[in-house]
Amino acid sequence: MFKNGPGRRFLIRASRTTRWDRSVRTPRRPAKIRYAPPMTEPAPDTASTAYDLHYLVNGERLFWRSASRGLTLIDGGRDSAIAWRTDDGEAGRQLWTDIVSVNMPGTDGKDAVSKCRIDFRGGRFLVVTDAGTTGKVDHARTPVYRDFVRALHLRLADAPEGSIRFTVGVSQTYRNVMVALGVITALLFVATPAVLVVDLHEWRALGPLTAGATFIWPFWKKIGSNRPHVYDPRHPPDEPMD
Repeated sequence: MFKNGPGRRFLIRASRTTRWDRSVRTPRRPAKIRYAPPMTEPAPDTASTAYDLHYLVNGERLFWRSASRGLTLIDGGRDSAIAWRTDDGEAGRQLWTDIVSVNMPGTDGKDAVSKCRIDFRGGRFLVVTDAGTTGKVDHARTPVYRDFVRALHLRLADAPEGSIRFTVGVSQTYRNVMVALGVITALLFVATPAVLVVDLHEWRALGPLTAGATFIWPFWKKIGSNRPHVYDPRHPPDEPMD
């Protein structure tokens, strides 16, 4: 409706028969984009490998008082973990990302128990061995233990550099204590009888000298095999598994 002059109004209505000029195009409304639901990564298939081995948790020592037997390496993407169980079922589980160090103590003989210590965040640690229920080496489990150690290192080799410390042997402090004790023992049971025999011709000291040397030699051998050093998880040491 329009106003033309004072008091005059007129209304112009478009006739229904009005023809629209086809040359004038009205803008089209943009088509509504339909977004597909966001794609989520499918959960990785979980695979696990079980190992019939005894273990100790947080410093346990008595195998025959514990039902700690059975470990599983679980491959499940971010949920990859190591789990341990008892006769009653799963007793504990830690993610790969919780591991801060792996230690392989050296051995000094074919009848020595092989051990692999795994330390987790928060102070918890797990010691896996090839021992039997008596705490002595079980040669039937030694091949299983070696398979476990190799499989563990294969999985941890992809961890970010520096996130996990891989070591062989005891700590430097513990080794220094062992060396000090070894020197004192050698002076008392080897050097002293040797002086009596050589200088004073006290042949009766040959017995203590022989006994002392027999006792000291395995101790020094153990000190040498437990020399602490770092290794590459892609090339785990062979000596601790021999």
